[in-house]
Amino acid sequence: MGEKSAIRRWDLWNNESRLKDFENGIINTSEDLAKENHEDHKAYEFSVLEVNDDLFCSFIINPSNKHAEVNFYDPGCRKYLTYLFTETKPKEQLFLREIWYYHFTKEDTNQEEYRMHYVFDEEGNVSARKYDDKNQKILDYESKEPMDTRVLYEPYPEFGEYEGIIKLDREIPFIEDTIKKYFFKNGKRFYKDEDGNIIED
Repeated sequence: MGEKSAIRRWDLWNNESRLKDFENGIINTSEDLAKENHEDHKAYEFSVLEVNDDLFCSFIINPSNKHAEVNFYDPGCRKYLTYLFTETKPKEQLFLREIWYYHFTKEDTNQEEYRMHYVFDEEGNVSARKYDDKNQKILDYESKEPMDTRVLYEPYPEFGEYEGIIKLDREIPFIEDTIKKYFFKNGKRFYKDEDGNIIED
């Protein structure tokens, strides 16, 4: 995306008209406006490239709806992982509330085999849904015990210091044997307990 396109989009997000300032030389670069938006607690975005110029991730922050988003890309430039944060303390703290993971059938196709949607709350509850497009199934999961939420918090970043927010590996202890696995039958939802008994939810 070129600078004009980026600024035009930020103008829409922030309900402003800063593109004219850019065209008239009042703003020199989109980075200058991004820094200004950061200081004024307004929306902007940027991309992070690998050493070989492949796209690593993109970052969007929109304080008006307390939202920050990091999208990670594979070598085929496909978005395969998204972290969605909520601003819990203005300009101080973010909380990772959702993760989307996209699994593709092959390395050279955009066709998804399945996608996972994880949802976290500040009390440590975890729920997940697997959308299995290949087999036309939806599976739901829910944590049996609250998790330690410390790994889900992130300090609100300073401008240009995004190492924490774009960190890929977060060591979230979301393990298969600590969740309920739901399935549906005749319009009702069931799960198996630790002894294998089928229980209607």
